[in-house]
Amino acid sequence: MIIFDMENENGFYCVYLFLLASYIYSRKINEPLYIKDNNWKFLCKNGLDDYFILNTNIIKYDESMNINSNTYYKHLKVPNIKITLNDYMVYSKQLYMIKPTILNNYDLPDTYNSIFMRGGDKLLYEAKQLPISDYVNKLLEVDNHIKNVFVHSDDNLLVDKVKQYIKDNNIDLQVYNITNADSNGGAVVMKRLKYGKCKNINSVDDMNNEEVKEHTILMLNAIEIMRRSKNVVTSFDSNVSRFMKINFDCNVFSINGNNNLDLNKYIKNPAYGFT
Repeated sequence: MIIFDMENENGFYCVYLFLLASYIYSRKINEPLYIKDNNWKFLCKNGLDDYFILNTNIIKYDESMNINSNTYYKHLKVPNIKITLNDYMVYSKQLYMIKPTILNNYDLPDTYNSIFMRGGDKLLYEAKQLPISDYVNKLLEVDNHIKNVFVHSDDNLLVDKVKQYIKDNNIDLQVYNITNADSNGGAVVMKRLKYGKCKNINSVDDMNNEEVKEHTILMLNAIEIMRRSKNVVTSFDSNVSRFMKINFDCNVFSINGNNNLDLNKYIKNPAYGFT
């Protein structure tokens, strides 16, 4: 039996990428993958199936099963097999199936590009905030014809900065977003990361089930909006952006990474980057 523990410490897409590695392993040896999600940070009622349709190769693990297994995986602990970037791309589409019932209808144009920036606790020690101009200029470089741009970040203040930059520089782009002042400052996944610029932000650990659900559904809706873009401009220093690169069919460009990836290359896990 192969079991993956969703655990209660790390971010949504970080855990997802390690779950994906275990799923790929289970498919390659033709066994089901059991998921233990009763203590998952983003659980609001049931677990992973609060947000996703689970395919028939995924079984919810229950303690009453009382099955001993040495094949037990979790964040940072994954099967020791060679997985190509193409494997991650192909199998991510099997594993990642959003429930249509959690998606909202937003007043967006039919055709648009997107910009995604990660803020919040990611900027405490893992990444640096890159200039807003880099994102906008990259977008204009890859597509100067579409005049609609959806801008998303866990930090609404970054979205406002993009709007202001476009206005101040008289750039012919109409900006759309779904965030508001409630997400000013960005997401803080773990309570222990409430320091520095994040010290006054309500962490996911501090949220009740309904708040966790609202927080997660907003993020998942933004992901699906960006999926429908012609082009997405981001940076490959967050798990969200790396997920988009392996899962989206549209073009996903990084302002600070290699955009010509070798799909046949074996990589440790996208959570570690594409090198």
